[in-house]
Parts: sequence; C-alpha cells; structure tokens
Amino acid sequence: MKGYFGSFISFLKKYHRILTLLLTPLIFSPLVLVVDAEYPKYTQQARAAYGIAVMAVFWITEVTDLAVTSLLPLLIFPFLGVIKAKEVSMQYMKDTNILLLGGLLIAVAIEQWNVHKRVALAVLLFVGAQPRRLLLGFMMVTAVISMWITNTATTAMMTPIMEAVLKQLDKQFIKDGMEAEEADDDDEKKLEDKFKVKYNSNGAADNNLEIDGDVEIQALQSTTQNESIGMLNEEVKVETKQEKKHKLLCKAMLLCICYSANIGGTGTLTGTAPQLVLAGQMGDVFPEGPAISFIYWFVYAFPQMLLFLFIGWLYLQAMFMGISFKHLCCCFRGKKRNTQKGKNMYVVMKKQYADLGPISYAEITVLVCFIMLVFLWFFREPKFIPGWGDLLKKGYISDGTAAMIIAFLLFQLPSQIPDCINFFGIKKDHSLPKTILNWNDTQKKFPWNVLFLLGAGFALAKACEVSGLSVLISCELSSLKGIPQAAIVLIICVMLTFLTEITSNTATATILLPVLASLAKSIEVNPLYLMIPATVCASFAFMLPVATPPNAIVFATGRLTVWDMAKAGFGMNIIGILVVTLSINTWGYSYYGLSEFPDWAMAGNVTTQC
Repeated sequence: MKGYFGSFISFLKKYHRILTLLLTPLIFSPLVLVVDAEYPKYTQQARAAYGIAVMAVFWITEVTDLAVTSLLPLLIFPFLGVIKAKEVSMQYMKDTNILLLGGLLIAVAIEQWNVHKRVALAVLLFVGAQPRRLLLGFMMVTAVISMWITNTATTAMMTPIMEAVLKQLDKQFIKDGMEAEEADDDDEKKLEDKFKVKYNSNGAADNNLEIDGDVEIQALQSTTQNESIGMLNEEVKVETKQEKKHKLLCKAMLLCICYSANIGGTGTLTGTAPQLVLAGQMGDVFPEGPAISFIYWFVYAFPQMLLFLFIGWLYLQAMFMGISFKHLCCCFRGKKRNTQKGKNMYVVMKKQYADLGPISYAEITVLVCFIMLVFLWFFREPKFIPGWGDLLKKGYISDGTAAMIIAFLLFQLPSQIPDCINFFGIKKDHSLPKTILNWNDTQKKFPWNVLFLLGAGFALAKACEVSGLSVLISCELSSLKGIPQAAIVLIICVMLTFLTEITSNTATATILLPVLASLAKSIEVNPLYLMIPATVCASFAFMLPVATPPNAIVFATGRLTVWDMAKAGFGMNIIGILVVTLSINTWGYSYYGLSEFPDWAMAGNVTTQC
C-alpha cells in the first residue's frame, strides 16, 4: 500500500504542472454548464467567474509565468462571449499602464548608470557604521530607492553591499575570538609561574613545608584544575553566546533589506503594482471619483511608510539584537569593540564607493531627469496651489504624460558631455552608448511582465463590470452592513496580509479590489476606506522566502532559515496590519474624507439593484 501511495505522490510531483493546466478548466467547467442549463439569467456572470477562477488558480500555483497567465483574458473572455476582443485588448494599454511604462523606463536608466548605488553608499557613509545606525541607514536607503524602482531591483542592488559589510563583520568576529584565546593563554601561563614561585623558587620545595608540602601541592593542583575546568566551560559558554549574537546581528541586517524594500514600495503610486491596479480600477469602476494621482497617494502613504519603517527598525533590534532605552537614540555608539567594528564596516563601504569612480556626466543627467519627473508629478495638480497642468486644457494631462516626457528625453540625451560644452577637452569613452537609454539594451532589461499583469487586472475588472458579476457579489456582501466599518477594515487587512504570502501581490490586488468596490457600495461605505488598506497590505509579504522576490534574494545568501524569516515576518505582518489600520482611521480618514458615502460612489459602474 505504501509503495502505491509513494508512486502516486511521485507522479503528482512530476506532472503537477501539466495536471493543473489541464484539470483546472475542467474542474470549473460545471460553473458554466450547470448555470447555463439551470439559471440562464446568470449565464454571463458565471462565465466571467469561470475565467477569473481559472486565472486565480494559475496565478496562485504559478504553473506558468505570471505574465503568460496575464494574457489569458485575451483568449477566455472573447471565447466565452463576455467581452469583445477589441475591448479586452484596450485594457492592456490604459493611462495607468502608460504611467507604469514611463516609471519603469526611468528605473531602467537609474539602474543602468548605477545612480541608485552611488546615492545609497553616500547616504550610508553619512549615517555611519555603528550597527544600530547602520541598520537604520540600510532600511531608510532601501525604502527610498524602492519608492522609485522595483522592489526586486532594489533588493538585488542592496544585498551585495550588505554582504560585503557582513563579511567584514565575520572577519572582526574571528579576530576577536583569536584575541580572546591569546588572553586566555597568557592567564594560564601566569598561573603556572605563580605556582612555581611559591613552591619551587629555589628549584625545590621549602624545607619548613616538607611534611605538609605534598598535601598542599595536591590541594592547590586540584583547585587549579577545577578552576581551569570552570574557566573552560565559561569560555565555551561565552564563545557560544558571542557567536549567537554575531549570527543574530547578520540576520537582522539581511532581513532589514527585504522588509524595507516591501515597505518602501508602498510610499509612491509607482512604487509597486498594487497601487497602479487601484488607480486603474478606481477610474473604471468609479469614473466620477477622484483620480488616484501621484500626489493624492503620496500625502497619505509616505507618512505611513515612515512610521512602519521606524517601528520595524525597533522591532528588528528587539528581535535580534536586544534593545533598551539608550538604544532608542540612533547616535549611540556603544563600546569600544563595537566602535572598531564600525570603523571596519565604514572602510568597506568607503572602498565600494571609491570603486564607482568619479560621478559621470550620465549619472548627473539621470539624476536631474529624475528630479524633474518628481517635480512634474508633485506640481501637476497639487491642490493647495495652481499646478502646471492647470495651464493646459483640463482633463487632458495625467501623471502618465509627465512620465513619458522624461522617458522620451532619456532616449535623446547624450551619455557623455557634448562637444559644444566640453571646454576641458575630456576624452570620450566610445564603448559607452551614445544616449542615456537605447532601445536595444532597454528592451532586455525592461520588466514587461509587470505591464501584462496590470493589463490582466483591468481586463478582469472589465469582465466583472460588463457581465454583472460585480452586482451579484455586491448583493451577496450586503449582509455585512451590520459589522462596524473599522472591524471590516481590520478583517480586510488581516486577510490581504496573509493571503499575499502565498500569492502575487499584483494578482491579489487584481482579484480582490473589484470585490471590495462592490462591498463598499453595498454597505454604503466610501470605497477608498476599504480599497486603500487592501492595496497597501497586498505588498506586506514578510514571512516566506517564496512570498516575494526580495525575500527570496535575501534568503539565497544562506544566512537565514525559513523559520528565521517566518518568525520575524509574522511580527512584521502584525505591525503592518496595525499601522495600516491606524493610518486609515486617523490622517487617512480626514485627508480622503472617509466619513461620508460620496455621490461619485453611488454613480459608479457598480450597481446594487439585486
């Protein structure tokens, strides 16, 4: 019996991908066949639900690349007669996708010319290298960079820098151990000399002690032996304690990279895909609602990100390094041994910065373009003062327009100082590309999968709207109206935070945000009150190495176990849930005007006529 069972398990392991691809559409087929036969008025809803269910299973199990699964709406919904092929295709290049496209092109330029690495090392050198300050420095730098380029790219850049620092910590730990051994040898030698002086200063024992000499010498030898054994046990104990402390410090340093990358991605609209899913779906489901622009998101999300980072810094110290009142000040320098350790780490980072060489013309150009883009995003429609967008025809300019202005410039601006302003006759490096970005190199580095994921999300939302599935879901969820709104938000945060541990954050947001829009309308709650916390929590995957690429990159260093990440990540999940719940019910509640059910929500494409 065991043999057959083992063979069956082996068969499943070997062919699970093919079985999932073939069986998933068959298992869900009764959803279409039975409903068509028994409940013909729900045919369209059932077909839309069938397509969403198949895609959800493929996304969760990752039987094929997420980007490949994201192309299925182009096949499923026209084939089932839910949406016309032309309408589905249009969902893959909406304004939100253009915003993402421009943001990703800026990120490619930053990565290609190592601007992010130079900025990161410069900030870390400014912060200093005392371990607790360094931990805070890495978290702040990683989070800020992750606001503008992908979480994966940020982690992939910061992890080698951290590894170099940790290797220096390893060397310092070994050196400290060798010095301790030499000190112990000196103590043992002094003890032997003391014994010889007392009992054999002239080459033999004192005559007055001849009778009791043997007894006293044996007693002293016995005492010395016991003391030596005790010292040895204490030495082993101290060495084990120091080794454990060193390993815990290394774990904290590595985890701060992936955790702060995931947190930092929530700080801006383009930081990670769920925010863009929210922006696109809000525009589709609630056309009269507020546009989720860069500044509209930033004012709420940036303080939330900073609060989570600070609490996360304290938590990692408490979890791995121990913390007391004096450690709350990041300027605390600790003992002399830690100061020497800090100096060694500082030397490593200084060498890495020196290896980058002098700042190049291309780096300056990219940095200026990036600052221009941020300026354009901030001051397009800042609300508190007239923006540059007000100078043009209202409603014709978006954040995507600003992103494409800078993206286009990056393909035109030279990577080396032009001859017309090259007063010092600086020689050009002909091995470098002529412009900051060129298409041949860019298309190899560009993360096309993110664009496809976003497009698939909009296609699913469109299917829910056209088929009437969103209406059906809204009616079924109307029974939750009796639950306090704050409790619903807390439940959503818990559900999204732990669900995203096993699913893609983009896929999770894509599937659930339309459902939450329907829920909000059915219970007459401002949709932003439910959708914004869900969007943020979709990026809070801290527990598992497979939950998100940043976790996997850090785990691949070999210094962490799954239990290390799960234990620390569970606490980070709880902190994230509490921070999001707090922020949406305080400054978010006031800033977004969440106390009332707005007219634009009532006029949305989700209806509640059950």
